[in-house]
Formats: sequence, structure tokens, C-alpha cells
Amino acid sequence: MNTTTTVNTEWHKDFPARGETRALEGQAGQSWLRRRRWWIAGLLGLAVIGGGPYVTLKPKPPAVAAATKTSSALTVTVAPVQKGIVPRTLMITGSLAARDELPIGTETEGLAISDVLVDIGDHVKQGQVLVRFNSSVLRAQLQQSQASLNEAEANAVEARANWKRADELAKSGWMSGQDHDNRRAVAATMEARVGVAQANLALAEAKLRQAEVRAPSDGTISARNARVGAVMSAGGDPLFRMIRDDRIELVAELPEADLALIKAGQPITLHVDGAADPSATAKGMVRLVEPTVDQRTRIGRVRIDVERNANTLPGMFVSGMVTLGQTAALAVPEKSVIYQNGEPRVQIIDADGNTETRPVTLGPRDLNSIAILSGVTAGERVALRGATYLKSGDHVTIVDNEGAANAAAPSDKK
Repeated sequence: MNTTTTVNTEWHKDFPARGETRALEGQAGQSWLRRRRWWIAGLLGLAVIGGGPYVTLKPKPPAVAAATKTSSALTVTVAPVQKGIVPRTLMITGSLAARDELPIGTETEGLAISDVLVDIGDHVKQGQVLVRFNSSVLRAQLQQSQASLNEAEANAVEARANWKRADELAKSGWMSGQDHDNRRAVAATMEARVGVAQANLALAEAKLRQAEVRAPSDGTISARNARVGAVMSAGGDPLFRMIRDDRIELVAELPEADLALIKAGQPITLHVDGAADPSATAKGMVRLVEPTVDQRTRIGRVRIDVERNANTLPGMFVSGMVTLGQTAALAVPEKSVIYQNGEPRVQIIDADGNTETRPVTLGPRDLNSIAILSGVTAGERVALRGATYLKSGDHVTIVDNEGAANAAAPSDKK
């Protein structure tokens, strides 16, 4: 190796070419970037590890549950559970029916109806003509019977006269005893024939009267089968049905245990379902308690006379309360009782405004109150307005004004 070659080699070691210099710079930059990423990753790890205790030990913001609870408490009105005297009542339900519905038929045979004078719903008086049958045949029979009676009476007059003459002749000896007896027998026979003719005439008159069907009593026509031209016969379908004297009754079925509480003469006020006036009522009175009880169902029946008016029609469903006396019991307003799953309950409100839903056993009702047989004690408070929206554990605000309670209570309308 010569001197020139040695000098060039050393020069390149200390001063590399421009391309070589750029290559060395790129390798150094990549190494620095790798070291930088490792430093960043390490710092992030330290931040996470150090921040955990800070988050854990950081004080929580103050709870606002109490304020929220106070601001969202329902507003209700309350009433105390009080001791009082409440009537003992028994509910009775059933359908109205005619007390005595009369079937009106005919006693004639083979006659056609010529006139129908009434219709369903007509009020009739006793003896009023309802139907007329064609009576031409009956009138002819009546005339024939009258003629037979006239003939029999004439023969009887002649026979009596002959017997009288025979009696005088027999006394003077001009007639035998046998002829006298024969004329007396003829006179008696003629008298008997008069009786037969009179009976036939009475029968014809009765049949003629049967051609007119009359009302057996006062009442209202409830059904009609009579039609002009129809041939009706005795024992067939009735021409009409009539509510006798417009009297209706309620036949109520009661368990045997309740029958002993019902007495004849007890008054009852009935509410009529389906009446034009929803508040319509009718007065009734217990007429009788039937003396037998069904052995299979243990049910007895009570018959109640009901006044007849525009709202009480046979077939209508009615309900009523029979007052059996009075009893001492705890009572609450009836509107404080709510029903959950079909069971009666009340909402008890304590001194702190906390709610307890409590099941109760109901007793008899008064106009606006109801007796509580078990579940409450005297002096406790029950929720009135807003009770439907409460459940056990709710906190409420008690007000005296029911209007305020209505405004604060949630609405059921969507």
C-alpha cells in the first residue's frame, strides 16, 4: 500500500461522504424515536397507577336524595279512624217479576176470533171485554133453546089442566083410578121437560157469554197471543197474560244464615239498573220469607213487594239494602278504601308522613262511611284524596284542602 492510499482511507473514516453521512443520521433518528415511545409509555403507566388512589380517595358530592324526596312527595288529605254507630245492613239483589201473572184463555171450542180490543201494555179494568169470538152459531143455539123451553112450558100447562079435570072426574066416579094416575104422570113429565129446556137455555146463554173474554181483575196486559181470525180452543195457549193489580215483587235468594235476619214488614230501598234516571229508587217491603231452604244449595228465598212506577218494570235488575239494626264499630270514609287484586285496603299515614298499605276487613256501610272490622285502630289516619297512588314506604304531604290534593295527585289521563 502506498502513501496516497493510506491518507484517503483515514480521511474517509474521519469525514465520510455525503451519502454515508445521511445514512448514519437516519439510523440515529430511528433509535431516538424508539427511545421516546418507551418514555411516553412509562409516563402513562405511572399516571394511571398514581391516579387510582386519587379517584378512590376523592370525596363524593353531597347526596340530594332527601331534597328530591321532599320535593316529589305526594299531597293527600287524611281522615281519622273513629268509633261510631253504623247500621247493620244486608244487600239484596235480583230481578223484578210480576207477583201474580194471570193467563187469560177461552172456554169456547171451534170459534174464530172476530175482534181483539186490547194490546200489550194496556191497562184494563175488571170485567172489560178483551176479545170477541164469532157468536152467530151460539146465538142460533140460544134461540133454539128458547123455543124448546116455550114448547115445554105449553105442554106442561096442558098436562096440568088435564090432570086437574081427571082429579074431579075421579072424585065423582066418572074416571077410573088408572086413568087418573096416567094424567098425573103426564103432568109431572111435562114439568120435568120444562126444567130440561130451562137448563138448555141457560147453557146456550153461558156459551154466548163465553164468546166475549173479559178481564178477571184490574191489571196490565203483559203478553198477547190473540189474533183476529184465529180459532182458539179451551186448554190451548192463553190469549193474553196480565199482571194482576199491577203488583210486582223481587224474589231474592239468600244464604240460610241470612234468612234469620229478615223479617216480614222490613222496609227496603231499591236501586234500579237501567233506569232513565241513574239515581232512581223504588220502595219495597219484605212480604214473606219462604219456609223452606234448598237442601243442596242451602239457599232460601225472600219475597219483597215493590212499588210500581215508571222505573220499575218486570225483568229489571235491582239491588237494595235491608237495615237489620245498628252496631258499634270503627269507621272510615268509604272513599278511603281502595282495592288491590280485589282485596280492600287502606293507606295508613303516620305522624312523619310515611305510608303503610294495610289490608282490612269491611263491615256494614252507611251513607258515606264504612265499618272496619279488623286492620286498623282508633286514632290512626287514613289517606283520602290521593290514596290510589300510594304504596308502602311513600312519604306524603298532608293538606286540609282537597282541591290542593287533587292538583298534586298524578293524573290517570294519558
